[in-house]
Amino acid sequence: MLIPQLILSLVFLVGGLLMAKYPPKKINPLYGYRTRRSMQSPEAWKYAQRISSRRMVMCGLLGILLFIIGWVAEWSEGIQGLLLIVSLAVFIVYLFVSVESSLKRKFPDLVN
Repeated sequence: MLIPQLILSLVFLVGGLLMAKYPPKKINPLYGYRTRRSMQSPEAWKYAQRISSRRMVMCGLLGILLFIIGWVAEWSEGIQGLLLIVSLAVFIVYLFVSVESSLKRKFPDLVN
């Protein structure tokens, strides 16, 4: 059950690294951190791509750390499954809440 935790963490890590190295240059409907607020101006778009990629990398590294701890501690499958669900939810909520609040502070004139 730890393998899904590792895969999830690697998706966040690799996704964040790819977005950092190859951020979408223009606002688009397919690739990047796309929310109503981030898509309102080119400046907000560029800023959102930069900070969301950093936070994705951080979540990926934290997930790998949790994987290592679970592997060393030999947690039961029930605890591993709970860890996977909770960490995914926390990573997603943290990513959106932190990026959106950063956008709101940096670009207070943008509407939600």
